[in-house]
Amino acid sequence: MNPKEYSIIKKSDWIITSWSGGTTSQLFIYPAESDFKNGNYQLRISIASVEVETSTFTPLKDVNRTLLVLEGNLSLSHKNQHSSVLKQYDQDSFSGNWQTSSIGKVLDFNVMTKGNTKSEVRMINVSEETILTCLKDDFIHVLEGHLSIDDATVNRKESLQISIKSKKLVLSQESRIVLVRTTF
Repeated sequence: MNPKEYSIIKKSDWIITSWSGGTTSQLFIYPAESDFKNGNYQLRISIASVEVETSTFTPLKDVNRTLLVLEGNLSLSHKNQHSSVLKQYDQDSFSGNWQTSSIGKVLDFNVMTKGNTKSEVRMINVSEETILTCLKDDFIHVLEGHLSIDDATVNRKESLQISIKSKKLVLSQESRIVLVRTTF
């Protein structure tokens, strides 16, 4: 493995913190020396548990958010904007400036961007072994199955961050991943 080509992020690498309605596990932040609480990041990827039936989202000024439900059902209401009902693997994108509230206990995947940074979040399900070409700055989180890259394996609940122009990886049979494609 060439550490400059990609990084494998194991569950033991997650930064886990509590919030008023559950926990959040930071999988990735860019730049690496950024701090979520200070707001000096361009990209933050996390998984959050919502353990209360109703919650109000903390306002995040000038942050664009995408939330993808991993487990459970969630009703999101963005005051004076729109509402959505999300089932497993549905997603909603919204501004952190909006007043947002939710109903439902879930586990969700969150992508937050700031400034000119943009991200697209996609679910990829494969039923047979598949080759996927990833691009620079792609982030992949394995929900089911595993993927292989060079001589390394990325297992369930682990992630991969690509640091070069493009890289081929192999998704195992019956894999499910979340792909976050980011442009800075």
